[in-house]
Amino acid sequence: MLDLKNCEIAFTGRLTTMTRQQSFSLAQVLGAKPQNWVTKQTDYLVVGLIETVLGEEPITKKLLTGTPTISEREFLAWCQARLAQWSRSLDG
Repeated sequence: MLDLKNCEIAFTGRLTTMTRQQSFSLAQVLGAKPQNWVTKQTDYLVVGLIETVLGEEPITKKLLTGTPTISEREFLAWCQARLAQWSRSLDG
């Protein structure tokens, strides 16, 4: 399973489940390192909805960097898994 803990991640596109600030906060609390821009140190790019004009390729400059991408759904699955880990550790 994907583990984003200690990974530098950036976001692109419109997230459908939360604001960008919420995604940054959640990622940070759960152990990832959110970034505003894609750099050579970026491990993953979380891709939300990318709106485009009919007939045009849905693309952003961040997608052109070659950084590995994951979907918003995959990001949320990782968040849920991290929360489940915390919950189990609290149960002792």
